Amino acid sequence: MKPIITTALSAIVYTLLAFSSVSNAAEPSSNTPYEVPSFDFLHKHIPSSENYQKQWHRMTGFEHSGLHWGLFVVIYTDIGQNVYKHNFLQYSAWFDDPDDEENEPHYQQYPVGTQFIKENYTMHNGKPGDAHSVTIMIKRQPGYNPKGGDWEYMQFNSQGETIIQGSGVEENVNQLCANCHEKIAERDYIFSNIFSGASQ
Repeated sequence: MKPIITTALSAIVYTLLAFSSVSNAAEPSSNTPYEVPSFDFLHKHIPSSENYQKQWHRMTGFEHSGLHWGLFVVIYTDIGQNVYKHNFLQYSAWFDDPDDEENEPHYQQYPVGTQFIKENYTMHNGKPGDAHSVTIMIKRQPGYNPKGGDWEYMQFNSQGETIIQGSGVEENVNQLCANCHEKIAERDYIFSNIFSGASQ
């Protein structure tokens, strides 16, 4: 009975957060960074990313992330939205009661070709501020980097200059990104523990 209650509570939280984000997306505030183009990067590296803010699935609102240098982040995906939502709910239900043996999470794997774009914003007076950088993860074909789930990582600064690009076998990529993501291999290396958004 307990897992059913826990799952139901998680679903209620998810629904409330999703409705909240839809409302915020429909009526952006005057200090929303989306009022001007904020990010630039080489779209040839990321297929179908030319107009990702309108065409991809927005998975979060502006989330303050201690995992990402204390910045505010907004996350988009092209085809990974269902797995992201599923894994979020599975993680949330388990987190509510990790000692319940019947509450073991069942995570899904992302399809090959899944792409994530994470916009990173500085903080000004506790709110999202200027564009800081954009980080990308792409699920490559099996064999690209089996130890790291075959994910490729990229990061560009706000002027579009490349900071990193490659897999977790490269030292700079490992230090900035892969080392942390590889600790959650069971969730296919994606931190889907925040979800308060919906497709725009």
